[in-house]
Amino acid sequence: MIRTNNNERDIDEKINLLPLLSIVIPAYNVEKYIKEAIVSALDQTLTNIEVIVVDDGSTDATKEIIKFIDQERKDIRLRIIHQDNRGLSGARNTGINLSRGKYIGFLDGDDVWHKDKALIQCQSMEIDETVGITFSLSEYLTEDGEKTGQFLNCSNPRPSLHGMIKRNHIGNGSSPIVRSLCFRDAGKFDEGLRSCEDYEMWCRIICSTGFTIKLIPEQLTYYRIRKSSLSFDVNNFLDNAYKAVTKMQQDMPHVPRKVFTRAIAEHRRIAAWKAIISGKQVDAFNIFILAFKEYPQIIIRDKKALPTFIITLMPIYVRKLFLTYFNKTQIKGEINYSN
Repeated sequence: MIRTNNNERDIDEKINLLPLLSIVIPAYNVEKYIKEAIVSALDQTLTNIEVIVVDDGSTDATKEIIKFIDQERKDIRLRIIHQDNRGLSGARNTGINLSRGKYIGFLDGDDVWHKDKALIQCQSMEIDETVGITFSLSEYLTEDGEKTGQFLNCSNPRPSLHGMIKRNHIGNGSSPIVRSLCFRDAGKFDEGLRSCEDYEMWCRIICSTGFTIKLIPEQLTYYRIRKSSLSFDVNNFLDNAYKAVTKMQQDMPHVPRKVFTRAIAEHRRIAAWKAIISGKQVDAFNIFILAFKEYPQIIIRDKKALPTFIITLMPIYVRKLFLTYFNKTQIKGEINYSN
């Protein structure tokens, strides 16, 4: 049942209701941002929710700030768990295990939800029971939380399994709301992956459950670009991407090999772009050449491929001018997957 804060009885009744939605917030060393994330979850217009904050062994003041918010808000819908560090997948899995909602949403500890996100996405899934995952458009925030007017868009409103394997159309981990049955049938996040874990999870859900994915074409997620996002480990990203794709290839023998070939090439193209933004020009060029050798059609099939390649060939001073422009827009490149 959908309940909003327009109903005067909601606050009294929510104590006795099983939540429709569980919002899982994994938090690791996000002392500057965690309050805004938690408040945006608690202040949703959909009120029959629970908010599960999983402190994943933070070493900064995150734990103390979460405790302060709990004491300040005195909201019984807020549940707090502290655990030794297990990584993003481990924190999400803890939240999934504790969740009681029909749906489970994920909000990273440095991101923010629009106040109507839960209501709009859950309503859509209540209407269409074939949908297992909804996701929204996202607006980029600066590190200080200012809106940039720049968006992570998606041109595919109903990604298929093959489409999701080729590219993670969902875009970031704070965008999806998932039917809890999906995790029962498909399993949870692979804790052996330290990158691309969400990409593998969403593909596994489509393959294992028969549910579909649906884009809600509204800006309902705010994704924060942090300076630390630029400290990008190209090899770690590619290693985990390869592990994810290899795992899917083993688990999905019915999917044509060419789909996985395209997936590897796309991840290399993304890694090349991230290497550019990180100032690793030689790495960027070499990685893109590997992407092209893997799948030459990427030049015409992926609209971002040719611009990426051209930038790898730019003289240093031209590239610096380009990156300066990028920095002014506060969008430091393809931090996650763009569509």
